[in-house]
Amino acid sequence: MKIALLGDIAFFGRFSLESNKHLHQYFEEVAKKLRSYDLVIGNLETPFAQPHHKSFGYKSAYIKSSPVNVELLKYLNISVVNLANNHIYDYGPDSYQFTKRILEDNGIKYFGIEKQELLFETDDNTISLNGYCCYSTNPLGIDSQNKKGINALSVPNITEKLTHNSAKGYFNIFSVHCGQEHVNYPNYDHIELARDLAKIGPYVFYGHHPHVLQGIEKIDESLIAYSLGNFCFDDVYTSKSKEPLIKQSQNNKESAILEITVEKNKLVEHDIIPITIGTSSLQIGDKQILNKIDQYSEMLKTEKELYIHNRNSLLGRYLASRKKLRNLNWYIQRLNHRSAGLILFARRNAKEYRKNISRYLK
Repeated sequence: MKIALLGDIAFFGRFSLESNKHLHQYFEEVAKKLRSYDLVIGNLETPFAQPHHKSFGYKSAYIKSSPVNVELLKYLNISVVNLANNHIYDYGPDSYQFTKRILEDNGIKYFGIEKQELLFETDDNTISLNGYCCYSTNPLGIDSQNKKGINALSVPNITEKLTHNSAKGYFNIFSVHCGQEHVNYPNYDHIELARDLAKIGPYVFYGHHPHVLQGIEKIDESLIAYSLGNFCFDDVYTSKSKEPLIKQSQNNKESAILEITVEKNKLVEHDIIPITIGTSSLQIGDKQILNKIDQYSEMLKTEKELYIHNRNSLLGRYLASRKKLRNLNWYIQRLNHRSAGLILFARRNAKEYRKNISRYLK
C-alpha cells in the first residue's frame, strides 16, 4: 500500500477558488502524481467558514477557507485530513462543526479531534491514524477533559496509544502539529519525544506546523519526519496593516511529499518527492530541496548541547529579523485588551506544554 503524506494545506488567499479560478491548472502536475497513491493524507490548516462565523479567542492572525475549496481536496485525491492543528478553531465552535460537516458530506475522512482514531484495513494491513496538536503551537480548541476538541499532544496519552496499537500489530502513523515556525531545526524536546516513542514500537512521525522543511531520520523500523513544510500556504494578513504579518519566503515555498510503502503492517520503503510553491504552478522535482533535507537531517545527528546552541542561533536570527519589521505604530496598534489576552493565553499554553511534554523528558 502506497501512502502520500502532505504538509500544511491552507486554502485561502491565492489558494482559494473564490479568488483564483485557475487553481486546478496550478495543481495539475501534483494532482496527477497524487492520484497514483492508495491513500493521500494532508494537514488541513484552514477551517471552512461562512460569512457569519466570527474569529474566536486571542490570536495574532486568523485564517479560514470558503467551503467551495473542498473541491480542491477531491481534485488532489486527498481523502483523509488531520484536524489537530492551531488554526482549525480560528472561527470558533460553529466553524469547527461546519468544517466537519463539509468533510463528511464530501466523503473525506478526518482525525486528530475528539479522541478519534482512523483505522484502514486491507487484506495485508491495518493502518492506524492518530493526530495530536502540541501546546507549543499556541492552539485554540483543545478540550481533553470532555473529549470534544482538538487532541492535545501529551506524553502519557501518546505513549499509551502507541503501546496499545503496537501490541495489536497495527501500523501507526502519528500526525503531529508541533514546533517553532520558520525554523528548519525542530525543538529538541520533540526530537527526544519522537525517538523515545520509537523504542516502544515502529511508527511514522508525520510532522507539520513550522511551515518549512525539517530533517528526516530512520530509527530501527520507525520513520520520523519532523516537518514537511507547506503544501500550499499564502501570505497572512491582519486588519492592523496593509503589509502581510507573515510573508512567504523561499524557505516557506519548499516542501515535500513523503511517500511510504506499507506491507503486512511494516514500513518497507519511503521516498521524498520535492515540491515547490511556484508562481504559476506547484512544481515537482527540485533536487536542491533534497540536498537541503539532507543537511537538516545531518544536523539531527549533532550532540545535544551543540545542536541546541546552533538551533538557538538560527532561531535568534529569525526573531531579530521579525523585530526589525516593528515600528512605533506597530506597538501602538497592539495596546489593547486583545493583546493582553493573547499574552495570557500564550502563558497558559506554555504552562500546559511543561505539564504535558517537557516534564516527562530527560
